[in-house]
Amino acid sequence: MEDPNVLAAQKWVNATYDGVAKGYVRCTQDGSTGWETVLSLTQGLQHELGISPTVRNFGPGTFSKLEARGGIRPSETNANLVRIINYALWCKGYRGASPASQWTATTTDSMNDLIGDAGLASAATMSNIPTRLLVQFIKALMRMDQFRRVPGGTDEIRRFQQHLNRTYVFDEEITTMDLAPCDGFYSRDVQQAVMKALQFEIGIPRSEIGGYFGSNTKAKLKEQPTLGVGSKGDLVHLFTALCVFNSPVIENGVAIPTGIRSTYTDKTEEFVRAFQKFSQITVTGKSDFDTWAQLLVSTGNDLRETTACDEAEPLTFARAQALSRAGFQIVGRYLDEHLPPEHEDYLGKALTSAELGDILRGGLKVYPIFQWNAKYNWNFTYDKGFEQGDMAEKRAREFGFGQGTCIYFAVDFDATQADMDVVLDYFRGVRAALGRTNRYTYGVYGSRNVCINVTRRVGATWSFVSGLSWGFSGNLGYPLPANWSFNQIRNGTFSYGSGSFGEAWEIDRNVWRRFSDRGTSVLNPAQSPAQQFIDLVQRLHTAALEYNPGGDPARLVCQFFRQSEYNGFNWRLALGAVDQDWIARLADQGLTLTGRRNFTDPVTGSSVGTEHLMATLEMCLEYSSTTDLLTLGDGGGWGGDLVTFYMDWRKAKAQYPNPMLFAQDYLGKRDAASTFSNDQWIQDADGFNIMQLMKTESLSLPTAIARYYGTDSPGAGDRVCQRRYSLFYSDRFDSDSSTTQILARNLLLGENCEAALIAGTWLLRSKESLDPADQPDNIGANVLSEFVLAYAWELEERADAEKGK
Repeated sequence: MEDPNVLAAQKWVNATYDGVAKGYVRCTQDGSTGWETVLSLTQGLQHELGISPTVRNFGPGTFSKLEARGGIRPSETNANLVRIINYALWCKGYRGASPASQWTATTTDSMNDLIGDAGLASAATMSNIPTRLLVQFIKALMRMDQFRRVPGGTDEIRRFQQHLNRTYVFDEEITTMDLAPCDGFYSRDVQQAVMKALQFEIGIPRSEIGGYFGSNTKAKLKEQPTLGVGSKGDLVHLFTALCVFNSPVIENGVAIPTGIRSTYTDKTEEFVRAFQKFSQITVTGKSDFDTWAQLLVSTGNDLRETTACDEAEPLTFARAQALSRAGFQIVGRYLDEHLPPEHEDYLGKALTSAELGDILRGGLKVYPIFQWNAKYNWNFTYDKGFEQGDMAEKRAREFGFGQGTCIYFAVDFDATQADMDVVLDYFRGVRAALGRTNRYTYGVYGSRNVCINVTRRVGATWSFVSGLSWGFSGNLGYPLPANWSFNQIRNGTFSYGSGSFGEAWEIDRNVWRRFSDRGTSVLNPAQSPAQQFIDLVQRLHTAALEYNPGGDPARLVCQFFRQSEYNGFNWRLALGAVDQDWIARLADQGLTLTGRRNFTDPVTGSSVGTEHLMATLEMCLEYSSTTDLLTLGDGGGWGGDLVTFYMDWRKAKAQYPNPMLFAQDYLGKRDAASTFSNDQWIQDADGFNIMQLMKTESLSLPTAIARYYGTDSPGAGDRVCQRRYSLFYSDRFDSDSSTTQILARNLLLGENCEAALIAGTWLLRSKESLDPADQPDNIGANVLSEFVLAYAWELEERADAEKGK
């Protein structure tokens, strides 16, 4: 929306300094504030201070000049300097004086408001502010930093940001430290402020405080006493703030909470343990050096043990063997190189079949990387993503990589938030290309911010984090992605042997996260990644026929999986109690749920839970529905998860009044603690699809499971997991967004539903836990429509991705 005061600022600064101030760059005159405008005002300020040529940066020279003249105060006689202050206030969201050439009470009040918003109301006003601090506030006016909480920011983080300003900028007068923004968000600027505050607290000389995690800072940190339960003070305050900045940490689908405090509590220790486990560092629950480093920088302790590497240089059998003997277990190699050998940038990095064989024989696994022109913004378009996704699949097939292999597509430049739209378009193209067969899944290589965005918005399975690029803006102010599989932390030379009996070459050392991407150890595998689950179902089915020859073996198989988590009152009411004699019989044969709660998905290569899947399947078999009538088959799968997700949204409505934004962050996301996770999307779709396969083709459960998860190269009409979402969307919702929205709305409102569904899904599960105002029939038809539309859009996008869209 156009702001007339901002537009006036843009017109004035262009008219006054364009062609007058050497180096001046015009800003767009559109009434919208942004970096263009404040940097043009900065150049105007430099011109008034006698700086030439002017530059688009408020650097040390500008600061010194302004400090030497005492800043800009209410007594200022240079009308242009007063205009710059008033216009900068408007651009920052505060009121400026009118006319802008005068410093009025409005100007003073707004400057005092800014000082207060930065956390210094009790320390200074325009009547007594020290010159250096005043110049820091003027510098803040010439930036896009916000000092009021912005949507999505938290009061807890904002209070800490104000504490940084009050304690370290004002009280301690750390001259290398700028005012921290007070918007409630962790960002690059806040990360730098915390680093400088920490350097002060651990005894780095003031003149050396620079916000860089260098050798001196590392050495001083190692000298600090380890913090643990009962510790108090400023270091605890900084440490717990870093814990909050690196949250959430998700453990078993639940976000582990933490808070900023000056005392190290049991809750702090609980979070630290979870964070250490998540980051794959030694779990102590205390503030050892590795934990400080992991909280502070994207590499963490770059000297810690690594078991993975990636490299551009080809590997021989001898090299692979040497890496394996040195403790490496997996290596990342490039599927292709698009440049001809005569090109100046040619690296010879492309994998060959012979090399791949040598790597595997040498004792290493492999994870494939695809990188064409990844250093350049112009490479990132939908069409190029589709082209490169297609090429990556062709190369992977030629090499014999099996189903579910994750191919990492690289973003090898410092992509800022302004670049993110084109990066996301590229990955949508990759997703569409790979989605035509769903033989391979895709991961992302890039900064933390790139990985987070691609995962959340396009659904990357795994994140290969370029932590080594610690200076990238996307690695400052962002937590480690929840779906990280590799973290690249150190570059260097690896060598073995000596003289003519040895070699040395360059590698990047990576931390390989346990239980993440398994990599490839076998080419052209004959069995499905889900083979153990397929075999288990067959074994259970055989045992069920022996246990009760006249019974329904499929139900007994499903009961095995729902014996623990899905045998409560509602489930027993709908499906009957689990036959405990059957469970005991299986236990006698060594068949328990231990070690059988998950299997490897042939599509994504990630873990899928068996308990929810088979409980959903049993409910679909007992109460199947493909009509407009909603049944317990819906309630036991997608419908029940949607109701729970609705409840979560209403509990978070203060932060997410718009359900579309809540869905964007939590619905089916791999990097969020959600009651409707990506795993549950798979289970809901698969449970329904397996039921359809059994009923439409009169298949036994083991045959249906083997067909669904075990088909390597499906035919056009096969019902297989590679088409899970398009099948689910077609058979339950007629591949129609309007139908999806109607069914979702009816389920939430209890309309056109079986009586058992209404009781089991809504009355018992949500009426008691939500205020009456939050019931679906009380929130307003338009708001409810947005909620069900979010579900429809997510399902349609998943189905379209399997059709190459």
